[in-house]
Amino acid sequence: MAISPLESALIETWTLYGIGTLAFMLRIFSRSRLGVSGYCVDDYTIFFAWGCYTVMTVAAHMVGGTGDTSHLTMEQRLAFTPEQAAARQSGTKWFMVGWYTYIGLIWTLKLNMLFLYKRVVSVVWVKKFLLPAMIFVGITGLSIWILFASACRPLHKLWQILPDPGKYCMPQSPAFLITVLVLNLTTDVVIILIPIPIIWPLKISLARKLGLLLMFCAGIFVMIAAILRVFFVLSLQKGETAAIWSCREDVVAIVVGQATMIRPVFTRRFWTNGTTSSTGYNTNNKYASYELSDRNASQSTSHRMGFHKVKDPYGMSVLETKANESEEKIINKDLEQGMGRATLSPTSPQHMPTRSNQNDAIHITQEFNVSSTYGDQAQPSHRRFL
Repeated sequence: MAISPLESALIETWTLYGIGTLAFMLRIFSRSRLGVSGYCVDDYTIFFAWGCYTVMTVAAHMVGGTGDTSHLTMEQRLAFTPEQAAARQSGTKWFMVGWYTYIGLIWTLKLNMLFLYKRVVSVVWVKKFLLPAMIFVGITGLSIWILFASACRPLHKLWQILPDPGKYCMPQSPAFLITVLVLNLTTDVVIILIPIPIIWPLKISLARKLGLLLMFCAGIFVMIAAILRVFFVLSLQKGETAAIWSCREDVVAIVVGQATMIRPVFTRRFWTNGTTSSTGYNTNNKYASYELSDRNASQSTSHRMGFHKVKDPYGMSVLETKANESEEKIINKDLEQGMGRATLSPTSPQHMPTRSNQNDAIHITQEFNVSSTYGDQAQPSHRRFL
């Protein structure tokens, strides 16, 4: 037996909700590996986002069964029975609940992404943009909520059947749709641009670089879905199609926002947690993990390269390094002063420098892999200084 368009839409809505909920659960499981004491701000706000997503999905289900008061002709309004009019009014109220929770979900995910950048990115000139970006995102979200509450006064006109309250007193009002679209796209662009100047200069293979950019810039699909949703409503007046695209936008935003947190669940290290030696370092010292940084640049070669050891290894996206893929040359001031060429090893406490007539420089051979680190401490890497 063929299913109706409404049943098909509801099936897709709840299927997408299941995918989004699974992403939330995996993220919470991953971040809870060290216990609640290891939680950061975004680990708490994710529960608010999950609650908004649940209520929004219920609202979509209710509106799908009753419809709302948007884009009704006068003939349709006059033809409604009291029961039909009451159903439309109920649907409109649920639609507004969906609007409020949609903003709560999407804008919380935006803030969570910025909080992730705050933990991962420590490059000073980039990090200084994070707080203004957070403030901007927060203000735009609150502004939209205020718009929903004040654009049509008194508020009950939003679900009024007769007389016709006008095009700005309906849940699919152009004032709502265009404002949300513009602020949604603007904040997405701001968030997408932040990691690009960090990722692009990395000395990693093109495939890995594109993979990183895809992971952090997948919000472009969210932007496309938001544009299509407004197009279907304003140009084609197909509210049902727009609702489906809204659900698709939500689940993509959820999966993209949690991807860096749930990826460790699918790695062996997450479940085995490695074996540590008496020094506290993993005995398999093939890898060392660093987050992007330029702090304390004079302390070590790794700091001069823009990395420092991760303090919160669980659920932190970091760069994992190993030997022999990319090569950096760093001039050492001591060597420039005639100290000669020094050969260092991470397994040796120290090596005395020796004289050399060759160029006074340190050659560092490293490979960069992107992953999340799990373990009590960051593991030391094999570095080869020539």
